[in-house]
Amino acid sequence: MKNSQSITGVSEVVLSVADLPKMRDFYIRILGFPLHSELSMEKLVPDPDGEPTITFLTICETDTPLGRGGHPQLLAIIDYRRHIHARGRFTGHDVTQSTLNHLAFEIPAASFEEHAKRLTDLGIEITFSEFPSMNARAIFFRDPEGNVLELICHASNEN
Repeated sequence: MKNSQSITGVSEVVLSVADLPKMRDFYIRILGFPLHSELSMEKLVPDPDGEPTITFLTICETDTPLGRGGHPQLLAIIDYRRHIHARGRFTGHDVTQSTLNHLAFEIPAASFEEHAKRLTDLGIEITFSEFPSMNARAIFFRDPEGNVLELICHASNEN
């Protein structure tokens, strides 16, 4: 049964890595994932001239609101030592134990506030993020065992 809170797809898989250029080149050369975008965020404000701290590679295009808005299914490779969001509250697993950073699921844009309210009402701590380069916004939170989850949607109020 679908409702306004339905998950519409897997948005991205995010790996924490120690050598971002090496891993980026591997996934491009070996798996053929094209480069979508890169960003340098050692601080809260992106540095347009900085060395990338996160790389987004396209797995496949999707015919969803988020996909049509510029955010295909992605493999994100994040430098866990330098990227601000890899060192914060929602850092994912201990990188000495696992390379998984977090799981992202696409939701309808119209359900964003409803999801945020429901999670807060359930006593789950949430954090919001905006991704202007992909015209997206997201809610981050943890599951009971500490896995970081992201609910992400196209930034407009369209479905």
